[in-house]
Amino acid sequence: MARSRNLRLVMLALALLGVATALAVGWREGRRHERADGERTVVFASTRAHDAHLAAAEAVRLYTAGQFARACERFSHAAADEPTSEPRRQDVVRCFEGWGWHVLREGRPDEAALLFSRGLAETPDDPALLKGLGLAAVHSGRPHEALGPLERAVRAEPDPDVRLLLAHLHDHRDDPAKAITHLRAVLEREPSHEAARKLLAKVERERRAEAGFQRDVTPRFVVKYAAAGDREARRAIIAHLETAAERVGRLLGYTPQQRTTVVLYEHDEFRDVTRAHSWASGLFDGKIRLPVSPTLPPARELERLVVHEYAHAAIHDLSRGRAPRWLHEGLAQVLEGTASDPMLQVPGGLTLAGVEALAGESDPLRARAGYDIALWVVRDLLDRGGIEALRELLSRLGAGESVAEAMPRVYGLRLTELESQWRRVLGG
Repeated sequence: MARSRNLRLVMLALALLGVATALAVGWREGRRHERADGERTVVFASTRAHDAHLAAAEAVRLYTAGQFARACERFSHAAADEPTSEPRRQDVVRCFEGWGWHVLREGRPDEAALLFSRGLAETPDDPALLKGLGLAAVHSGRPHEALGPLERAVRAEPDPDVRLLLAHLHDHRDDPAKAITHLRAVLEREPSHEAARKLLAKVERERRAEAGFQRDVTPRFVVKYAAAGDREARRAIIAHLETAAERVGRLLGYTPQQRTTVVLYEHDEFRDVTRAHSWASGLFDGKIRLPVSPTLPPARELERLVVHEYAHAAIHDLSRGRAPRWLHEGLAQVLEGTASDPMLQVPGGLTLAGVEALAGESDPLRARAGYDIALWVVRDLLDRGGIEALRELLSRLGAGESVAEAMPRVYGLRLTELESQWRRVLGG
């Protein structure tokens, strides 16, 4: 089966959840035909029926031309003329389905959800419509609303990619048992499914490390920790988390829709569970993960660490998982209060793609250089437009715009022009 462009929506949904790995296989639509170029095709019964009414024929023409609203209206009229015709009813359903996928690809998930729901009013257990409704919920920033439709979809039509997305959703809801159930079901059907195999190893690794962990629940956080952990250290971290939420929320205009999970590990456990670079002092992957030493660092250092990781959670939510690493790391450092180096020099051709690569390096010196440049760039953007412009940038990324598309709309300059200016300043 040819790959569908709906795979991109699944990958973006995974990005919204903070997932670093992408699906390796296409989005499957069961028995439905797809064009070889990847564009989803909905096949209407009326095109095959010898006695198709003129209204239905006109609807097909409108649908093909992308005039979805008029097409669905015509299909509805044809169905009303033949109220006992199942093919006519299916035409209406498939029209709203195709319209929903189109709108979702254009970055309007709330509108897409209404269209999928309109189709589900006619066929409540249709797996394609249920998948669409679930993905629309994830893209709208309401992943908890995706669970019901997606669970119903895989019961009606087993789909490895939907199960993988469900595994991520359950993992982020701190329900490893359900995540593992879905992942094992994927591997039972496709033993070589690399993404499922990697996620299963990660979830099982975390479950082993966190066996017996206790939790404190506050209005904003769920904090998990070993029972033998230092109580005073935990209280200090929770206090810093609450302060970070106030500070970051105020600056970015961010109010989370659900509690953020924070997991506290001993240092060795942190390395084993996260497999993070040796220089990492914390991690956000949909949950904030922090290593805790027997002796806490000075209060200011601990505050900066907590603010930095909470900032990642806020940036992730505000951009719906689409903010690049350089923006994540630069803005997180700004929010924690780090000053940029006024003597910073960057020989060679500076591009944001290059900064992105540097910031993800395993070598600590190269990674530090990437972080320093990212901080300088974000400070420069703040000088140009203030925090309001950065909020708008995050919002535009969350709506589906690329950095290259968003920059001129926010800052009045093309990305290449900004990079050229940065090279002149930092090139020495």
